[in-house]
Amino acid sequence: QKYDMTRWRTLPIRTGGPAASWEFDGLQAETSVPVHPRDMQDYYGLASMYRRELFARAVCLQGEKYQEVISKQDELKFHLYYTGVAPEDGSDVPREWLCMVIYEKMHLPGILRGLRQIGVDLEDADEDRVEPDAEELAFQMMMRATDAWITFNDPWMKSVEDDLEGKLEAGQVHRYQSELGLASTTPSSAQR
Repeated sequence: QKYDMTRWRTLPIRTGGPAASWEFDGLQAETSVPVHPRDMQDYYGLASMYRRELFARAVCLQGEKYQEVISKQDELKFHLYYTGVAPEDGSDVPREWLCMVIYEKMHLPGILRGLRQIGVDLEDADEDRVEPDAEELAFQMMMRATDAWITFNDPWMKSVEDDLEGKLEAGQVHRYQSELGLASTTPSSAQR
């Protein structure tokens, strides 16, 4: 099923922020988002700017817990990348979320302490360096943000698959390709 971008104004959480942020000069649209040229995403422009060294830790959260984590971003100083896990019952409303807390090392002690207070423990989670050349635009934005903590939602739900044939390898990104089976590519740390 395709992700329906016409519903973005009615969703409880939006990566793009409030609808008012996207309305200018009195122009409002029901099914599209008017974007000023200064707001267009420029990967190559971003890639040439100064990058902070960032690290990431992943956690899987149940229910609405991810919203509590989002509410702590400004206070604890971290970015968040999250995506839903496709429910096994076939519904389109995730009840489980894959989350990646992305931070500068100097903020880690406060992040660990603050998230532990709301029941999210990242202490034993593996720490990966976000690769400076990561192709994901969200990571490029996070490495360069100086005055904001970015919340990025990947709208494509992920599914959990069993590796019954032993084809999966640690440290690899695997993409499902119908009859062809699994294809592997070497990931950047941020993509694991």
